[in-house]
Amino acid sequence: MRLIKLAILSFIILFLLVTVISLFIPSGIRISKATNIAAEDTLAFSNIKNLANWKNWHPALKGIPANEISILSDSGIKVRGTTIFVTERKSDELITRMAADDGQPVVSGFKTISHQQGDSSTLQWYMDFKLRWYPWEKFRSLFYENIYGVQMEQGLSNLKELGNASRS
Repeated sequence: MRLIKLAILSFIILFLLVTVISLFIPSGIRISKATNIAAEDTLAFSNIKNLANWKNWHPALKGIPANEISILSDSGIKVRGTTIFVTERKSDELITRMAADDGQPVVSGFKTISHQQGDSSTLQWYMDFKLRWYPWEKFRSLFYENIYGVQMEQGLSNLKELGNASRS
């Protein structure tokens, strides 16, 4: 009986310690990647604005068969339990909201930044995560850069290649 009490008390203290440490991790995280594209390259941003074209460049959609991708409208797409809706369209920015059936919604955005002097523009892709106080959610967020950052870099690279291929 004494051993069981010690085990329960140890578990509670360990859980409280992990919870207190997790409170130092911010509850809002932004992952951002950017690449330079040619200033006259409007194809990259038009591929982003048209959700039907996402299967041509988005790393998470590239290997998925076309029959598993449902275009809901010009502002919505559903892929394997994840729905992506466009929430805001501007001339230089597109903001989407991704909601998985079993998770928190994630705000994602694409923005082009034009440079006054130069022959290039910057294409930025960012993802904003809002985390709850749960310790496992906070500690899992420490790996988001490794999970999503690589996909974002690959997607930007794919967009850049599409632009270069169209100019050739």
